[in-house]
Amino acid sequence: MFDQTIVIRPFYVQPDRGFSSHVRFAARLSLLVVLLSGLGFLSAGGQGVVAAPPVDATQTAEPPPPSESAAPDALANWQATGLPLMQAYCVDCHNEDVQEGGLDLSPFETLSDLTTAEVKRVLEMVRFGAMPPEDYDTPEIEERKSLVASLEATMYSSTCDLTPRAGKVTVRRLNRSEYNNTIRDLFGLDLRPADRFPSDEVGAGFDNNGDVLSLSPMLIEKLIEAAEFVSQNVMIDPADLPELRLELPGDQLPIYGDPKIGRFSGRFVDRDSFAWIDLDAPFDGQYRIDVRGGTTSKSHGKAKVAICDEQGKLLASDELDYFGGGGSSDSMQETIELTQGKHRLIFVPVLDDRKLVVGETSFESVTTMDPERVKTILAKRGKPVSPDGDIDSDSYPFMFRSFRVSGPREHPRDAYPPKQFQIVRHVAPKKRDRYSDVAKTAMKNLQPLMKQVFRGPVSDDEVRPYAQLVEQSVKEGASFHRGTQIALSAILVSPRFLFRVETPPPDSQPNSFGDIPLSPHQLATRLSYFLWSSTPDQTLLDQADRNELDLERLKSHVGRMLADQKADALATDFAAQWLGLRNLVEHEADGKRFPTFDQDLKSAMVRETELLFLHILRNNLSISEFLTADYTFVNETLAEHYGLTFRGEPFEKVSLSGTPRRGLLSHGSVLTLTSTPNRTSPVLRGKWILENVLGTKAPDPPAGVPELDDAKAAGENATLREQLELHRQSPSCASCHRVMDQLGFGLDDYDAIGQYRTEEGGKPIDASGALPDGRSFNGGAQLSGMLAETEVEGLARTLAERLLTFAIGRELTPDDRCTIDEILEHTRGNQFRLADLVTEVVTSRQFRFQTFDADAGSR
Repeated sequence: MFDQTIVIRPFYVQPDRGFSSHVRFAARLSLLVVLLSGLGFLSAGGQGVVAAPPVDATQTAEPPPPSESAAPDALANWQATGLPLMQAYCVDCHNEDVQEGGLDLSPFETLSDLTTAEVKRVLEMVRFGAMPPEDYDTPEIEERKSLVASLEATMYSSTCDLTPRAGKVTVRRLNRSEYNNTIRDLFGLDLRPADRFPSDEVGAGFDNNGDVLSLSPMLIEKLIEAAEFVSQNVMIDPADLPELRLELPGDQLPIYGDPKIGRFSGRFVDRDSFAWIDLDAPFDGQYRIDVRGGTTSKSHGKAKVAICDEQGKLLASDELDYFGGGGSSDSMQETIELTQGKHRLIFVPVLDDRKLVVGETSFESVTTMDPERVKTILAKRGKPVSPDGDIDSDSYPFMFRSFRVSGPREHPRDAYPPKQFQIVRHVAPKKRDRYSDVAKTAMKNLQPLMKQVFRGPVSDDEVRPYAQLVEQSVKEGASFHRGTQIALSAILVSPRFLFRVETPPPDSQPNSFGDIPLSPHQLATRLSYFLWSSTPDQTLLDQADRNELDLERLKSHVGRMLADQKADALATDFAAQWLGLRNLVEHEADGKRFPTFDQDLKSAMVRETELLFLHILRNNLSISEFLTADYTFVNETLAEHYGLTFRGEPFEKVSLSGTPRRGLLSHGSVLTLTSTPNRTSPVLRGKWILENVLGTKAPDPPAGVPELDDAKAAGENATLREQLELHRQSPSCASCHRVMDQLGFGLDDYDAIGQYRTEEGGKPIDASGALPDGRSFNGGAQLSGMLAETEVEGLARTLAERLLTFAIGRELTPDDRCTIDEILEHTRGNQFRLADLVTEVVTSRQFRFQTFDADAGSR
């Protein structure tokens, strides 16, 4: 059943020609096979579905028509609960004789001859509050909720009466965020290579939707470039590390004093002179110092040479004998510890019998070097100087011939990338210039590496081609480390890394509903990319290896992983897309009206909202905090923008007590992205509340309705409220705008970049409005409070739907409706706490299972 397999083998490269072109060829071929295989997908022992070019994903979410799915019990329930409300408030204008808007609701009496589109449209308008019109009798809030619930129960009854199927998920390519985070967590470097990829498509509100994550030729090129870039940065050849190699011959030696030059360029010094060298150590470590020279007469015997730092403290000492005359010299070698950075080493001939103790003896004379004199001496180095023919050995008892400094003897571990020694755990033995046991050693290195990169077990047969790639590279002249680097490039263009494949194991059998549980490693991968947008850590992989990811352990992992900093990805990837924060990057404001609006302020606005989300998440607070929070998170820029007193560290939690701000609806991010560049927009703000808080999609405007600016002006000095009142006089606009505008007016006490205001253009701000049930409010704080009193369950449903969509990477279907209901049922008693919602998503059947279509032969 599951035996359709395509295995991609890496092609060998020729290192002497540059590995880039060969890896590119192999990568293109590997990824091309994926595309040519149509709906088949490679993997070790599996198949799947590859994303086609972007399509309208909403086409997959249609439930069956009610006439086909409504069971007798569902019809009876509808006629007892929903139909009386529809007859009381709707059928007077929508019946067989009077069909306002071309809609006849009489078929709802028997739920016959109805299309899905008709039911969905009625459901949207009732839930939205657009119907009945305000000049007719309107249902009370509980009546409206009851009618919505009845319509939904009727529409989805046939699905929820049975155990819903888990659903199919298209094989997903790592999106840009996931790729960056995965590289970071695999190799310990935040390289962000995917920032150079084309933008990801968005499906069902998120850019991790498998149905739209296609693979373009440009992206293939970028993936290959990224693999090469990463491999060259996360591991290096030790031979390529910087080393200090400094050699100064006699005529280059700087002498502080009055030296004489011998016939063979030796520097003869008197008893008060000394030499020095300036060097820059690339790393902390041991450096070898070689000094050639000696005393100028046999009668002087040996002389000590002290090596000290610029403070005169003794670092090492040795002895040099008579230099031997002519171009000869004695030599000494010492090893000293140097820290990374610039150093001045000073070499002082000691021509007496004083005792020298490293770390204790000091030479005061070297601490008084005159900087200007030093510059003059260095400027004269290397210039031709006539040798002195007659140098008195008593006046000049010592001669320096040359200095050499090399090192470090061994590079420190921190000279290497963080995961260097996890990638190259073993190095192939080398005698002279020949390596041995290359493939065997590479297998030892690549087995654990590929298990991490591929997020699951790998067989020897899968590892061997990459080990052979190392072997051939070495045969062609590359070092063992270079060969491993080439193999890593090939691994990073493997579809097993680039795609998240959830192929059933070969021995899997679907249950009676056609569902198969995810394998432990697939489940670990789903969990980590949901909570971290990144690869599983070792703890998850180890438990997956032992098949220990049961429900209780999954719940335990959720708590552990949410506490990890990597769970910030839920804010930057999930919350930012749920709330539309990413749109703020491109948002512009009128520079004359809002001169303080710049990139720093935009970034601060986004971070404020992300931090509120993370605070509610990590403290497992009720989601009502999104509406009622009397605190926020600001830095100095945002505090000044809000008029708050702030002298703390960046983005500290601050109280909003005594201010009109409460919750998300007062965040600068939300208020700015729901405005135009030069004014507020009650329409956009009301629509944002409906869709992102209450989960109610606003109906599309009728064709031909002009934009507000194109409509007839209300008057030269008309307020925006007056202009919108005129706009709503159109019958085609009134029903929707009376809901959106009323909500949006409640936020009118904030300007187009989220600053609180009480007047505009010399006129007082009117921020009054009303909810669809008739309750009135004045200002954003009252609006938020009222929504928190009655609409928290709507917010919970919105969040549960968005979380599940993001977690499984596909558009939700009617089957998923039942799972959402279960999530709400399980979290209602504890006030819909955010981490509880996340945990319920993880333990849901949709998250832990997949549906296998045996007839199609693929998922």
